[in-house]
Order: sequence, then C-alpha cells, then structure tokens
Amino acid sequence: MIFVLKMVGRELRASWRRLLFFFVCVAIGVAAIVTLRSIIQSLRTGLMREARATIASDVLVQSSRPWTPEIRADLDERLTRAPVQARTESIETATMVRAENGSAVARMIELRGVEAGYPFYGTLLLQDGEPYSHALLENAGTLVRPELLAQLGVKIGDRILIGGQPFTIRGVIDQEPGRRLGGFSLGSRVLVDLADLRKSGLLAFGSRANYQLLLKVRADGVDRLTRDVRQGFRDRFVNARSYRSTEDQIGESLQRAENFLSLVGFVIVVLGGIGVWSVTRVFVLQKIRSVAILKCVGASTAQVLATYVLQVGLLAIAGSLIGVALAAAAIRAIPPSLTESFGGLPYGLTGSAVLQGLTVGLLVSVLFALVPLLDVRRIKPLLLIRGADAAIAVAAPVAGPRGLGARLRRIDWLQTGLAATVGTALIGVASWQAGSWRAGAAVSIGFAVVSGVLYVAAFALVRFVLPLASAPWFPLRHAVISLRRPGNQTRVILLAVGLGSFFVLGVRALQSNLVSEFDVGMSRGGADMFIIDVQRDQVEGVQSLLRERQDQGTSPARLVPVLRARVTAVRGRDVNLENFSDVRGRGSLAREYVITYRDSLESNERIVEGKFWNGAGPIPADAPLSEVSVEEGIHERFNIQVGDEMRFDVLGRTFTARVTSIRHVEWGDARSGGFMFVFRPGALSQAPHTFIGFVKGPDAAAARARLQYDLVARYPNITAIDGREIIARIQKVIDNAVLGISVVGGIALLSGVLILIGAVAMTKFQRVYEAAILRTLGASTRLLTTTLALEYCALGLLAGVIGAAGAFGLSWGVTRYVFDISWRPVPGLLVIGALLTTLLVGAIGVLASAGVLRKKPLATLRAE
Repeated sequence: MIFVLKMVGRELRASWRRLLFFFVCVAIGVAAIVTLRSIIQSLRTGLMREARATIASDVLVQSSRPWTPEIRADLDERLTRAPVQARTESIETATMVRAENGSAVARMIELRGVEAGYPFYGTLLLQDGEPYSHALLENAGTLVRPELLAQLGVKIGDRILIGGQPFTIRGVIDQEPGRRLGGFSLGSRVLVDLADLRKSGLLAFGSRANYQLLLKVRADGVDRLTRDVRQGFRDRFVNARSYRSTEDQIGESLQRAENFLSLVGFVIVVLGGIGVWSVTRVFVLQKIRSVAILKCVGASTAQVLATYVLQVGLLAIAGSLIGVALAAAAIRAIPPSLTESFGGLPYGLTGSAVLQGLTVGLLVSVLFALVPLLDVRRIKPLLLIRGADAAIAVAAPVAGPRGLGARLRRIDWLQTGLAATVGTALIGVASWQAGSWRAGAAVSIGFAVVSGVLYVAAFALVRFVLPLASAPWFPLRHAVISLRRPGNQTRVILLAVGLGSFFVLGVRALQSNLVSEFDVGMSRGGADMFIIDVQRDQVEGVQSLLRERQDQGTSPARLVPVLRARVTAVRGRDVNLENFSDVRGRGSLAREYVITYRDSLESNERIVEGKFWNGAGPIPADAPLSEVSVEEGIHERFNIQVGDEMRFDVLGRTFTARVTSIRHVEWGDARSGGFMFVFRPGALSQAPHTFIGFVKGPDAAAARARLQYDLVARYPNITAIDGREIIARIQKVIDNAVLGISVVGGIALLSGVLILIGAVAMTKFQRVYEAAILRTLGASTRLLTTTLALEYCALGLLAGVIGAAGAFGLSWGVTRYVFDISWRPVPGLLVIGALLTTLLVGAIGVLASAGVLRKKPLATLRAE
C-alpha cells in the first residue's frame, strides 16, 4: 500500500497537467449540478417556510362564479362548525386602467379587491418602507406596482380610472403575499378596497372574476375543512385548497424542476467523462514503458492498476471541488433583480447539493477511466527487451483462427463486463439525479443514441475527407492525414464540439421558427386586437367606434356571443356519464368552457365527421334538444361520438344537446376564434351572454393606443387586449427559454473546447517529434502553423457541419410534430454557426499548439 501511495504522489506531480483540462470538464458539470440544485433547494425551503403567505391564509375557498345566496348560506353553515378563527373576502379580475389626466394610454391590469383583514399571513411591503394599512385603500384609494406608474406616466397622489371610477394612488407595492411567484400575468397588480370594486360596475353579468374566501383556521382543522368543502361543493363549482396542499404542489413542482435541471449538469459531467475515457487511453499508451519497468522490478498488475485508479479518483475529487467553487461563485453572481422576482428569497450552497455534485463527479470520472485502465494488464515486462510498438503492446490479439468461437475466445470478457457494469452504473446515477428510474434510463439511452449518431457521423465525415490526403498542397495533405493520427481524439472532439453546436444552433433555429410563426400570424390580415366583456346594449356602439378607427381596406370587426358552461352528463354509444361527479372523473372534461353559437364554420375550421347546420336557421327556443358541434380533441380524448347527447350547465340553467358533427380546429390560426363547443342558434340566443370581438387594429402604435383608451373611456367594463403586446410577452418568455438552453449548449461547447485543448496537450509528445522532423527537412514555422490551422479548421468545420445538420433535423421535427407549425429552414443561421465553430476550433487548436511551434528541433532529436 505504501508503494501505491508513493507512486500516486510521483504520478500526480508528473502528469496532473496533462489531465487538467478533462477534469475541468467534470468541474463544469459538477458546478451545473450544484448550482441548479442549491438554487431550487433554497427556493423550496424559503417557500415552504412561507407556505401560508403564498395564499395569504390557511384555507382558500374560491369559485369562478359569483356567490349565490344558497351557496353562501351553505358555506357559512359549514364554516360555523369548523374551527375558523377569522375570514375575509377577496375578488380578482382583469380589466383596463387609464390615467385621469395626461397621456391617452390604457393598460390591462390584474385587479384585486380586499377587505380589512387581508392578508392573514405574509407582509404587504410598500416602497420607501411605508407600512401597509387598509386605510390606504378606503374611500377610492389604490396601491399599484411600480411598472404601472411608468406605463401611465403617473405618480403617487395622481388619480387613475378603473371601471370609469377615479381612484387615488396612495402607495407603490414592492412585495405582495398571495401572488404566484414568477408566474405569467396579463398585467400589473393593482389593489383596491373590495367595496369599491363592487361599486365599480366591473362585476356585471358575464365578467370574468375569481371570488375568494380567505380563512384563518386552527391548525387541527385545516385538512378536515379543506376536505369537507371540496366534497360538499364539488358539484357547485366551488373549490378549496389549504396552504398544506399548496406546499405539497410547490414541493413536487420544484422537485421535478430540480431533478430535470440536474440532468443537464449530469449530461455535461458525462461529456467530461467521455473526455476522461479518451485521454485515459492515450495516457496508458504514454505510460507503457513506465508500467513495463514497474513490472520488471516486481510491481504487480493490481498495484499498477490501484496506482492509476487512485490517481484518477484524486483528480476527480479535485475537479469536483473546483466545480463546487464555481457553483459558489455563480450563485454569488446572481443579479438582485432575479432574486427579487422570486420574492427576495435568499440563495446559497446547500449541503445535499454539494454532496451530490461531489459524488456524481467522482463516480463518472472513475467509471469512465476504469475500462481503458484495464489495458495495463496486457503490458508485459518483455516489452522492454523486444521493443514492441506501444500501440501493439496494449492491443487485444487479433490474429488466429477465424470463426465465431475463435472470436468469442479473443474477447476480453473482464473488460466487456466492466463496460456493461459502467453503463448500468451510469443509468443508476442518471436515475438518482432524475428521481426516477424510467427518466434516468430514458436520458441515458437518449444520450447514448445521440452520441452514437454523432460519433458515426464524425467517422463518416472523416472518411469522406480522406481523398484530400492525396492533395498536392502539403499543408492540406498533412492536415487531413493528422485527423487520423493515433491518440488524436478526433471523433471525441467532434462529438463534444458537435454536441455543443447542436444545442446552440438547434435552439436558435427553433426560436427563429417560433418568432416567424407569430410574425406571419399577425401579418396575414387577421385580428390582432381582442375585446372582451361587451354587453348586449354596447354592441352597436362598439362596432361603430371600431369602424371609425380601423384602417381602410381591413375586414370589419366581428363580435361573437359567448357564454360559460360545464358538461354535467353524457349519454352515448361508448360513454355514459350520469352526473357531474362522473364527468369530473374524466379529468378536464369537467372544466368550465367558453361556448358560442353561430350558423357557419370559421376559416380555421372543417368538419371531419357528421354534418354542420350551415344555413339551416335557428332551432326553436322550446325544442327539447339543441344541437352542438364538438372539437376533434374532445371527441378523441373522451370518446364522444356523433349522435351522443350531452347535458350542459349554463349559468345555472341545464339543457341537453345532441352532437351532430366533429370539427377540426386549426389552433395555430385561432384569430377567428377557437371553441370546443359550438351550438346551433336558437336555444342560447335568448340566454344572458356577453360578446368578444376580433379586430384588425390600426397599424400605427399611437392609433392602437388611442383606440384602447377610447374604448375604455366610453365602456369602462370592456377589456381591450392588444395581441401585439401579448406576442411581445410571449417573445420574452421564448427569449428566456432560448437563453437558458443556449447556456446549456454553451457549456457543452466549452466542454468540447476543453477536451480539444486537453487532446492537444496529450498528443504534444507526438507533435513535437513530427515538428522536429519536418523542420529538419526544411519546413518553416509558417508552414507548420498553416498545417495546424488547416487541421483544426477541418476539425471545427466537421463539428460545425454535424451540429448544423442536427439542428436542421431538430428544428424540422419539433416544429412539425411538437409545435405543429410551418417549418422554415434557416440556412443562413446554420452556415454562420458552422463557420463560427470552424474559426473557434481552429484558433484554439493553433493557440494550444504554440509550444510545439516554438520548440527547437535539435533538443527533440537529441532526446531521441
């Protein structure tokens, strides 16, 4: 054992620089794992500690419909029997707001009306440290987010109009409990007094609002009350959730996110592991004579193996510790704005994340190094006497009888079994990181398939350029030959760099397709503004205003009647659901749907089964059965067929309709409206309902803003949504996702670059000798530099071509079969990406070989 430890110390002093770059690759992957896990674990811990503040209560009872006297009476009776210590009400709705004086700008907001008891938990923080009290909201006061001040050009003390009523800004919200952290919102948050919200006219019939009861409950009654309300009111469209269920949902969601993102780091670690495997093979070739000498003086194979395995383990630990240090630096560099967007929760390294990162880094490094290290067993002491070639010394015997049996006998079963064990262990590590055996196996197999495809592509491309080895120009000829130099790691470098460029170019190509789809959608001449909550008596006035403001030549605005309904029963050939409880058992079929009635199909619809009632006229209002057309997805998911009868609840009124047709809806072009259920006119025509408008707004930004402003000024209950603003928000979400995936691709690309640098360092002993011979034969430094530049540029070009080809296929497959949108190739992006990869690899290869170019040939030849 002492001999092994002494040898490890000597080997580390002599060769740690050669292996440094590969263990830096491991460090980058470990840093990714530790950073992502630490952030999400810190976030989860903070949110669990503030679970009650996420809903501002112990139990939240809510409904999308106004409280009826019957439901309120039953709820109150249920609550009097529960250990409820306090209660308060709240209503949330989306609406428009504008300044009373100043610029003609209207903005959508998320309005919340609260009572004096709000919030039970958490603290509503205002800017400048001003304490919150409900008195700030009384008598038409309001609190707003800082971005709304900038959008409307107002300040504290100014008045804004909400629902046509003036409200005075009395404070600016810095942090609010009961709001989903990091969630997507339609507009800025605004708080008002609940009584003022009720008087504003925004809660008229058909308005979209969420009615809430916030309850403070004794700890031993939280679960029972939540369960009782859910069971007792499930058929009355009332739901309840507690801070404990919210805590569980947050915990599960963040756990899934943590496991998923940790797989990203695991893939980077595996990429570094591939580099470890590759460099270990070259390292063994370099150590053949040293191992032969050790065996001549009495060292056993086990001692030699233990020396190098222990060396790999120590370097892996060092690389993993470097990764932890990088993770700490990355967490410290998180901008305050990002921290504030998640409620100001503190971040820091967590012990479990550090332990997992260190363990994964060590396991992957050792596992990938074990298989090539077994070649040490085939190094014989007689090598020193015979002077055998290094490559032959460790190669498996290939001569001998032919046939299947002979080939099986020549297989190194120990090495093969160890390789299988390593593969199984890697699946285990991936499953540990993913929190699921299935997910871990899927990721491992997927990575193996992608790596195999890239490896085969690299092999094919290298074979493809081999004819250039006969080129008359010496630098090109020698560069192509060098691609097949033993130990040159050509295919591994192509795999790593190609995988990184594949990530980056693929996600950029997808981004380009998504953005183009949105732009094309808005340039087809269809609707790009949407108006909701239009009352019946406002239809003519709204249409008149829209006709005045639309650009000439645009199609007139259409106002479509809409109601909200739920499916309460289905009687059909293949499915029978007798009541709403049965419907609820079918999942999303029980949700609330927005429905409409009309006598024709829209341009984005076509019938796939049955017959639509085009031109048939309205059905009699007193007919026992109405007629309904069902969207194709409903038909496929819930097995609802033409001829089935469905019972609907519309605003408390129950009626039955027969399915007469199945429609296919092009959701990618839903600017004409997309509805799951379309009814034949007649039965619903006399029911109370509102209208939504699909409008092609003016092209000029100022004219669009003025139209929104005038609509809200004349009809305060109306909400006018600018589709271009929504697209801008979606674009921001896409940009953030693209940035995140591009960072992953960048890390993979960086790993490939480090593997390239390490490969240059590992083959330096060969290159120095070649350069000495070439210089002796008259080659100049310029000629050698040109040769190296061509070799590495060829390597970079091949990697860029592999990445670009993969990105081409990825963008096609995802756009066609995932997003279901038109695919638009982006050859310019892919060509530029391949060229940049070429320049990057070429520049790094030449710079890393600077020592070879500077070394004098005389010293090298004397050493030989």
